[in-house]
Amino acid sequence: MSRHVLAALAATMTITAPALANDSTAALGAGGLTLTQTADIRMASEDLFISKAEIHVQYSFVNESGHPITTRVAFPLPDLDMGEMGDVDLNWPTDNPSNALNFVVKVDGREVHPTLEKKAFFKGEDVTELLTRLGAPLGYPQHGFEEALKALSPSAKQELTRRGMADFVGDYPHALWVAKETFHWEQTFPSDRPLSVEHTYKPVVGGSFLAQNEFPDLFRKSDYFQNFCIDKPTEAAIAQRLKRAAKRINPPGLLLAWYIDYVLTTGANWKGPIGQFRLTVDKEKADNIVSFCMDNVHKISPTRFQVELRDFEPTKDLHILIAEDMPPEAN
Repeated sequence: MSRHVLAALAATMTITAPALANDSTAALGAGGLTLTQTADIRMASEDLFISKAEIHVQYSFVNESGHPITTRVAFPLPDLDMGEMGDVDLNWPTDNPSNALNFVVKVDGREVHPTLEKKAFFKGEDVTELLTRLGAPLGYPQHGFEEALKALSPSAKQELTRRGMADFVGDYPHALWVAKETFHWEQTFPSDRPLSVEHTYKPVVGGSFLAQNEFPDLFRKSDYFQNFCIDKPTEAAIAQRLKRAAKRINPPGLLLAWYIDYVLTTGANWKGPIGQFRLTVDKEKADNIVSFCMDNVHKISPTRFQVELRDFEPTKDLHILIAEDMPPEAN
């Protein structure tokens, strides 16, 4: 199916779902908290909730040093490679340039106001000061990024081109640096009791379409089945739903596919394994189809699935697929 047809379909979906530009949008996998200065603090528990609308994490930390520790805690956003992002669309949850994911953190129930560090790197070199001097955007979030590059002075464009950091040939400028953003704050971990930390944010959800004439054969040629651990029953459920969709929508039948990425491996930055880990995934609609790579998954409601593990050591990140019917407005 052509990009023009897919874009037209996406335009009809704005009432019920985030708009999809062209044929796909990218997921951006944020994750959990990292500790920067000590190995004496253990993550006793992590309770992680994931849906398309919100990610909520509740932690309990135990300081095993025998004395209070004051250190810096960080929530790093994913690196944003502007060279790759120039050809990819992202559905940013908010238009707030200082908090695109609406990140909120509370410690023992009281809200903390973290500092946001914005940086940019090119070939491993910190170019934040250079870009700021030239008036160039760092790139996080993307709203208005190309317009800001176009508006740079001729001398700024010449310097970025000379350094190999950007290309201004053609209709669209192409930046080649990497944007990094990190929320961080100073935190004291008491030695006489656990410390409760919770944070919420709105994920950058990726989206595309599953087409009856492409599934599953074309998807097997990529990492699609491996990333989401699509087993035989899930494959059969998707294929059956696509057959049903073909009766409502002119062939080929289409389903919406949503992708949520979560960086689990930050849990390994603390002392030892995570004592008690619980993951809850909400697919939001009872007839949606969900798939992700985890063992011992239990269905706890019509829309929610849960995993509970002890002494969990995450070695890979989490990728979640949610497939759902096209909205009525698209039929």
